[in-house]
Amino acid sequence: MRIPRIFIEADLKPFNTVRLDRKAQKHLKDVLRMTAGNQVILFNGNGYDYQGVINTLAKKPALVEITHSARVSNESALAIHLLQPVCRSEKMHWCLQKATELGVNKITPFVSARVNASINRQHLAKKMRHWQAVIASASEQCGRASLPIIEAPLLFNDAVSAAATDTVRLIASPVKTSGSIKDTPLAAKQCICAIGPEGGFTHDELSHAQTAGFLAIAMGPRMLRLETAVIAALTVCQLRWGDFA
Repeated sequence: MRIPRIFIEADLKPFNTVRLDRKAQKHLKDVLRMTAGNQVILFNGNGYDYQGVINTLAKKPALVEITHSARVSNESALAIHLLQPVCRSEKMHWCLQKATELGVNKITPFVSARVNASINRQHLAKKMRHWQAVIASASEQCGRASLPIIEAPLLFNDAVSAAATDTVRLIASPVKTSGSIKDTPLAAKQCICAIGPEGGFTHDELSHAQTAGFLAIAMGPRMLRLETAVIAALTVCQLRWGDFA
């Protein structure tokens, strides 16, 4: 039986006893049907897994005794920064999950002219916590012990202007005159990849990105949905410079 991994915001050390939060307790007890004596792996995003044994679970507080720790070395050597549009919850969750599984280090959501969603600033903190929880859940599943950073949403032009200049910068574009991933350097340690909303980038947005040093790359002869484009672009980056090679 595979040992379940649980993200927990706590200080984790070998030989310490950790108290689980209510969500983790409910998941282990009611979903996975685990009991005292079963093994579990905890992680807090610091790059280590902490294996332990469930001490108590059926009643509060639920406790896990950590037996040992191990460094997790499955992070990509390629640092990928994804710029992706804010979108409806289900699609946003999908993109965050797949970006996490594909090794992204940082995600910056953005709002552009053709984005059909907006961010209520009064509810931003709650939205950010929810996105972080989605990323943590995806990290549990795919075995990552270092969580991608998700930044507060920006206007697209601001996100582009803030992009690092010492990295490969790509923007996906359906325009037939766009370049190709083959036009990029053969070696790179970091890249920024911008994916547009369903309606695509406007001419002005694409021009602004190109002025800022972004290479517009074609994503094939067919129009892709946002979630498909995210997976395709990140896979291409990992194939060219990352750990898919």
